[in-house]
Amino acid sequence: MIVNSKIEEQAKQTALQPEQNQEFNWRQCWYPVCLVQDLPKNRPYSFSLYDEPFVLFRNQDGKLVCLVDRCPHRAAKLSDGQITDGKIECLYHGWQFGSDGQCLHIPQLPTNAKVPANACVQSFEVVERQGIVWVWAGVGETAADENIPTIEELDKPEFVCTDYMRDLPYDQTYFIENVIDPAHVYISHDGILGNREDARPLETEVLENSLAGIRSRVRGMGKSDTRFCAFRRFSSSCRLSLTVNLSGRAIFTYTPYLCVFSLN
Repeated sequence: MIVNSKIEEQAKQTALQPEQNQEFNWRQCWYPVCLVQDLPKNRPYSFSLYDEPFVLFRNQDGKLVCLVDRCPHRAAKLSDGQITDGKIECLYHGWQFGSDGQCLHIPQLPTNAKVPANACVQSFEVVERQGIVWVWAGVGETAADENIPTIEELDKPEFVCTDYMRDLPYDQTYFIENVIDPAHVYISHDGILGNREDARPLETEVLENSLAGIRSRVRGMGKSDTRFCAFRRFSSSCRLSLTVNLSGRAIFTYTPYLCVFSLN
């Protein structure tokens, strides 16, 4: 539970900002891949984003590396191989790749021959932040750490958090639609988070609509007090924030990360 009393002030200062003739580029985003504590120590970790295969491993210095999970030689999955002296080794012919995706060793190559320049794998920026592994799916030069959608309160010593993951058997878009829909709470969560007798028309206002995400305000969620409202914000790649507010005072904020990846 995270308290954020500034949400309404920020909402008042933000006008509706539609962006036209622009398409969302899924590669220009930071994605939460897994909890740092769940990473295996001495073997590769494979995952995919929108059916694109990736592999994580730690190099000899303990730094995380992210590469395309496909050997350029015969398209074998690098994640099926092993880690050798901080390099990932393909299980098919033993080609080894370093942190930048460059092929560093080919066992079958004569000692006086150079490794071909095109024997490389695309690499991606990867950052550990707030106990989560984040990957930038685009070109490394466009990655900016400050754009990682972290939760500010988690960096404050007075806050305590518990990390967990929940696998859901459906597409990310269904969950986004579910969580930003306040009308279902009274019925679907009757007796837990809501009361079906309180179901009523709700006043919804879109405060922001851009490629960076959407933000809306819903009034009338209280039983009788119209000052009771909820703010919902979805950042384009993964972060969803729900803040319940009464008379200008934040009661609580619920902020899950919605991950689109699948484990291979």
